Amino acid sequence: MKTKKFIAAGVLAASLLGLQSCDKAKEKAQEAVSAAQEVANEASGKESIDYKLFSDPAQTQKWYDAVVEKLGENAKVTDEVRFHISRPSVEGMIKRKDDPDNLMISIVYQDNVDKRRVQEINYHSNHNGWEAPETKEINVIGPNADKFRLEDELFDFKEVTLETLKKAIDDAWKKHKDDEAFEYQYVNDITIKQNEIEVSIKGKLKSNAQEKSNYYKTDFKGNAR
Repeated sequence: MKTKKFIAAGVLAASLLGLQSCDKAKEKAQEAVSAAQEVANEASGKESIDYKLFSDPAQTQKWYDAVVEKLGENAKVTDEVRFHISRPSVEGMIKRKDDPDNLMISIVYQDNVDKRRVQEINYHSNHNGWEAPETKEINVIGPNADKFRLEDELFDFKEVTLETLKKAIDDAWKKHKDDEAFEYQYVNDITIKQNEIEVSIKGKLKSNAQEKSNYYKTDFKGNAR
């Protein structure tokens, strides 16, 4: 009996060792996949984000610098730059619980060849990271479409300093932050157009659990509009 028990223990030990080896192999494989994914994500710019990232000056600078880098020499013919954060797992009509928070960036500038068109560069933190520039047509809706000139909409992104952007965010918070009325709030949208920075502060109301956004506008010198 002792021998049999010993043999059984040995078989069990071997089985456990085999399972442990298998588990370790799986862990190593998963680690390798994760490492490879991290490298791929880093190369594309894809990453996990905190929906409150624009409350962190370091994060604000990081994404401001990224836009400056992507624009390069095209900064002088910028049409629009937009940062937008969405929370699909907790906000919206249809909630997708497994979807992470997403940072979307849209950079639009005049095409170098066809001046009537624009180039758009998009970024999605939870999808493919930075995408290649894409040529876009401009569709103007309204009675004065015949008078539209893209040149009248353009600006030099270098006019938008990091300090002014941070000030616009800080001033938006000062005006709209309300811990008593909201369960939470965050900067969910920043849109930069010719001599205008618009900051949206979004949150969930305590009174009725509804989502609400408040807006703050400033010019490129930081003066409220």
